[in-house]
Amino acid sequence: MINPNEYGSLLFDEKEKEYLSNVIDTRRIFRYSKTQYPYTSMCEEKIKNLVGSNYCLMTTNGTSSLKSAFIGANVKKGDRVLISSYTFLATALAAIAIGAIPIPIEVDLDYGVNIEDLKNEIKLGCKTLVVVHFQGRTFDLSEVKRICKKNGVILIEDACQAFGAKFKDKYAGTFGEIGVYSFQQFKQITCGEGGCVVTNNELIFNRMRNYTDMGSTRNRFPSWDSDEALFGENNRMNNLCAAVLYAQLEKLDKIISKQRKSRENIMKKISNINNILTSKDSSGDTGMNIIIILNDKKFKEEVINIGKENDIEFRNMWASLYYDNELFKKYKLTSKDLKNKECSYTRELIDKMLVVSIPPILNSDDEVKIANLIQIINNKGYLS
Repeated sequence: MINPNEYGSLLFDEKEKEYLSNVIDTRRIFRYSKTQYPYTSMCEEKIKNLVGSNYCLMTTNGTSSLKSAFIGANVKKGDRVLISSYTFLATALAAIAIGAIPIPIEVDLDYGVNIEDLKNEIKLGCKTLVVVHFQGRTFDLSEVKRICKKNGVILIEDACQAFGAKFKDKYAGTFGEIGVYSFQQFKQITCGEGGCVVTNNELIFNRMRNYTDMGSTRNRFPSWDSDEALFGENNRMNNLCAAVLYAQLEKLDKIISKQRKSRENIMKKISNINNILTSKDSSGDTGMNIIIILNDKKFKEEVINIGKENDIEFRNMWASLYYDNELFKKYKLTSKDLKNKECSYTRELIDKMLVVSIPPILNSDDEVKIANLIQIINNKGYLS
C-alpha cells in the first residue's frame, strides 16, 4: 500500500535509537528515578509549551488519559457524561470503567456535536461533555464551550486523533477544561502506546496526577496520608516510551508540514469533486488523510476493492455506533439511558465515509496516483 495508516512511526530513525540508548545506558526507566534523561518529564514540558497549557501529564495510553480526565472532572458513579456519537469505543469504555453512563450526542461536522441535541441532553443533567476531534481535524467549539460554561458542564476534548491540529491557531485539546491525546501506533506521532492530558486547572491536574500514580500524593515518594489522596491506578508513562515520543515530538512540524503539502497537491487535482469532507479551518488540519463521502453505502465495498486493486487503501470509519456493540446493549446502557436515540446523521456518515491516509512519506507519483483514483471513483458516479 502506498498510503499505510501510519504516520510518525514511518519516520523512525537514529534519533529514536539514540534516546532509547540514553535510557538504557543510565538504567533509569521509571519516570520518577533521578536521571539525566527524564524523558517523561521532558515530554510533559514540550507538550504543554507546544499547545499552550499550564499542565501536562503523561500516561500509559489514550484510554487511561480519558479515565484520568473523568476523575479530574470529579465524575462519580452513576453520573451522566455526554459523548460525541462518532468515536472509537474507548471513549465510552473509559466512562463505563469509572461507573459513569456514556450518553451519545449526535455529531456535527462543524461544531463537533449537534447544538440542539446538546441543549436537550444538558437539561436532563450531566457532569461533563466529551467532544471528539477526529481524523486530524478539530472543530469550532466556541458555541459548545459557551453552552457548557452556562450550564456548569466541564468540557473534555478527546483529541486522540488530532494531536497537532488547530482551529484558528488554537490547538485541539485546549478549548475546554481538559484535553486528551493518544500516541498509539496509528496516531500522528507514536511511541507504540501512550497518552497525555493537558489542562490549565491546578485542582483538576492534581486529581489526574494522583489518580494515575495509584491515588497517591508525591514529593519524591508516594504518600496516601493526605486529603488529596484517592483510590487510583498505576497509569504512569515510563522513560523508554517517552524517549521514543520525545524524538517524535521533535519531528512533529516536519511530519505535519509534509502531510499538508501532499494533501494540498492531491486536493488541487480533485477540486471538481464535491463530496470531500472539509473543516471550517482546513489550514489547521494535520493533513493526515482525505475523507470521501459516497452517494450511497452500497458503493462502499466496491470502492474499497477498487482501491486494493490499485494498492491504495480506502479505510472504513468506525463500523458502528459504540452503543450498538453487544457489550453495551447487554450489560451497560438501557433504553432509559438512551431514550431510543438513533443518532441518524452519525449512522449515515459511518455508512458513507471512507478515508485515504496521507502519511508523511508520499512522493509526487503517489500523490498523482491517489488523485487519479479518486477521480475514477467520482467518474463512476460514486461521489457526485
